[in-house]
Amino acid sequence: VLYELLPVAEVAMVQRGTAIAAVYGTVRIEPTLVIPVRAQNAGFIRLADPFAAGRAAIGKPLEKGELLATIADETTARQLKQARTDLQAARERAELPLPSSEPLKVAEDNVQRLERLTSLSNVPAIEVEKARSEVTRLRGMFEAERIERDRNLEMLDATTKKLEAQMKNSEIRAPIDGLLTNIKAIDGELVAEGNELFTASSRRNYVRGEVNEEDVGEVKIGMSATLQVYAFRARQFAAKVTAILPAADPETQRYTVALDLENPPDNLLAGMTGEMNIITGTHENALLVPTRALLVDQALVVNGRTVESRTVNVGFRTIDFSEVLSGLAEGDYVIVSDQDKFRPGQMTRQRIVGAAAGSAKP
Repeated sequence: VLYELLPVAEVAMVQRGTAIAAVYGTVRIEPTLVIPVRAQNAGFIRLADPFAAGRAAIGKPLEKGELLATIADETTARQLKQARTDLQAARERAELPLPSSEPLKVAEDNVQRLERLTSLSNVPAIEVEKARSEVTRLRGMFEAERIERDRNLEMLDATTKKLEAQMKNSEIRAPIDGLLTNIKAIDGELVAEGNELFTASSRRNYVRGEVNEEDVGEVKIGMSATLQVYAFRARQFAAKVTAILPAADPETQRYTVALDLENPPDNLLAGMTGEMNIITGTHENALLVPTRALLVDQALVVNGRTVESRTVNVGFRTIDFSEVLSGLAEGDYVIVSDQDKFRPGQMTRQRIVGAAAGSAKP
């Protein structure tokens, strides 16, 4: 048989490295804090200039307290304007003397005059008593007018503050420093009290992982994990498990695991997805074979130019590599692709495409 006519098998060499037992899961980058911003009153909404583009403004940075929109409440605005006018007028009136203040001063001066005359001449006592009674009456009137004036000022001030609070509720402001991640309002539309208008999210993100029910029992807080985010295919990231939610998703029966990413890239964005392996155990100096070379417990080995079938006993296994307990030897070349095109005893050429240990240190 001519060598050039033999089929080509893609092979990888079995070699030693660190075998890893891992729980596989999927990941999604999520913001640590998401706050829905709701309308506090009903009316027609006016988006602030930076957000007037509507959904095109999604992703803009937010500062806490920044104005997002106002809800026009013309009735309250008119009432507030009138209340402020009334309050200012009442304060100006309060600077003027009370109506009974002048008569009271006259009456008090009269009593003092009569008391002086009583010591100098024969002034009837009844005249003095009448003058004193008039002072007492006018003092009571003065106090009643003062109380009424102060009560009126307090009432107008309370009304103004209440209307100001209502108008403040019509101002929709950013609740946190972060990013605008959703806009549900349309400029000029009528909104009801309680309607969700915006969503504000923190700039800080975390990794939200999901694992199957049959695997979650192996996961513990503090375990290390390796992540691959699809947006950064050429990189692997290290992370640690920080929390395990106690209840499964009722629809998928998958459990949520929170992870803290070590040295995240600056452009890691919420919504990015990927895969993870939570490392539950390691064996050093183990014999490793690419997992894709295994068909259940069978592997095809190229011995010289001849294909052989081997039964492999596997220990730790991940989606990349599997630990060989028996069936293969260090230095064997295993077929890693298109195994259905080869059969035991067949002659073949080989092309080395990778080593079993990959990034592990042999």
